[in-house]
Amino acid sequence: MRAMQITKFGIENLAIAKLEKPKAGPGQALVELKAASVNFRDVMVLKNQYGPTVQVPLIPCSDGVGIVEELGMGTTGRFEVGDRVSPIFFPKWLDGTASFENRSKSGGGEIPGTLREFGSYREEELCKVAPHLTDEEAACFPCAGVTAWRAVMTESRTSSGDIVLVIGTGGVSLFALQYAKALGAEVVVISGSDEKLEKARVLGADYLVNYRKTPKWGNKVAEMTEGGVNTVVETGGAGTLPESIDALAIGGHICTIGHFTGMDAKVNIGMLMFKNANIHGITVGSRDDFEAMMRFVEDHKIRPVVDSSYAFEDAAMAIDSLTNGDHFGKITIRI
Repeated sequence: MRAMQITKFGIENLAIAKLEKPKAGPGQALVELKAASVNFRDVMVLKNQYGPTVQVPLIPCSDGVGIVEELGMGTTGRFEVGDRVSPIFFPKWLDGTASFENRSKSGGGEIPGTLREFGSYREEELCKVAPHLTDEEAACFPCAGVTAWRAVMTESRTSSGDIVLVIGTGGVSLFALQYAKALGAEVVVISGSDEKLEKARVLGADYLVNYRKTPKWGNKVAEMTEGGVNTVVETGGAGTLPESIDALAIGGHICTIGHFTGMDAKVNIGMLMFKNANIHGITVGSRDDFEAMMRFVEDHKIRPVVDSSYAFEDAAMAIDSLTNGDHFGKITIRI
């Protein structure tokens, strides 16, 4: 089978390799992969910025979708041949809370990812996807979709009438916007591009702030929303966290996800105390989160925003395209 693989770190070293087609072992499903999607985490992995647990050779990308081609002996009937499925991000995290053990391996990191024609998976680490989604749309959910779900639903328990703030217009942020709007919440979008803000308005954003024009946007958001937001989907990192705290309503939730502006933040502890802030660190989510999210996606007929799609042979270009920040939504790869 064909697979995209690196034998030494660097996006430029990603190349097609010919590997043996896997088989469905006991308790496993053989999946013919149809599409993958890209996360900024994949850029970090290929650049050797993700940590010492990642080793080469490696097949990158955590997110994908495919069709069950074969079931091994001892499977329980969770799937049938022909089902469309996605592998979950952490194959050991099936339910409950996060632990070191259940997050010790992740697709496209410590174990092979989805940029290959076939993969064999334990049946418990796969989930069915909603039938209204195309393959490329379905491939967008395992990392970004579940991360946004855990922030908006599992941790902050957003409901109708709440106000959610999202930073930027990448995959996680736009998923959070769509989930929040489906719940009946209002959404604030922060971006450095007026063009992207207008696209967010079309998706339902209620408040738009250009951080280049309003660097101290935290207090601006608090004023616009007459008291602050209930949830911040904090994908910015050190450079945006102080503003997120200023934008937060009393008793609100900050879900820290990304660190595009750095890892070491200087924050006002007194303000966190005054606001009775709830801070949640988010690392994707469990299989239970995925399945709850996918039921919601199907019920509300949510479709991810796909910025652009690349051929399998152009996978390196697809991953590298995330580095310039020009995308709006997800980047996908056709397998």
